[in-house]
Amino acid sequence: MLKQVYLYAVMNSDPSRYDAPFIARLLLPRAVAEVFAVQDRALAAIGLTARQALILLSCDLEEGNTAAELASLYGLEVSSITRLVDRLEKKRLIERTRSRTDRRKTILSLTPRGKAALQRAVKIAGPIAIDTWKGVSEKERKTLAAIIHKVLDNVKKMGPDGNNSISNPSYSKTQVIRNHARRC
Repeated sequence: MLKQVYLYAVMNSDPSRYDAPFIARLLLPRAVAEVFAVQDRALAAIGLTARQALILLSCDLEEGNTAAELASLYGLEVSSITRLVDRLEKKRLIERTRSRTDRRKTILSLTPRGKAALQRAVKIAGPIAIDTWKGVSEKERKTLAAIIHKVLDNVKKMGPDGNNSISNPSYSKTQVIRNHARRC
């Protein structure tokens, strides 16, 4: 019944409204999942997953050197990053050390074994990443990136629970704070 109600609402609404939910709900997650699946199968030969290889890469590029920074970078929960790092640490590919400037922070860095694993992973996953974008022009990639940035900016403007809608500017920051406080 719910499916019928949804389809009825979609069919009787502005056709352009169907595109955005379809893309966000099905198309983007499917594309990401399929790319990860292909890379996971290829990287299995060296005992890594695509996400683990990305963590190694981000640490090596110094895009993030704490679990919190990596979580923010990838849009994941810190607990998910911690589990990935735990696995990488068990494989002796990453090591944790306390920050000298802030004892609350644990710094992540690649071990020599981790650097070697990353080099092998890049040789395997790099060509897959390039093949993934075959037939997509630089202009199309830039357009896609611009669209995704706009969507992310819109989400950020909505507030923590999505009630501070862009289309409803009367929803105040105070209401957002009150709703958040009630949940905590």
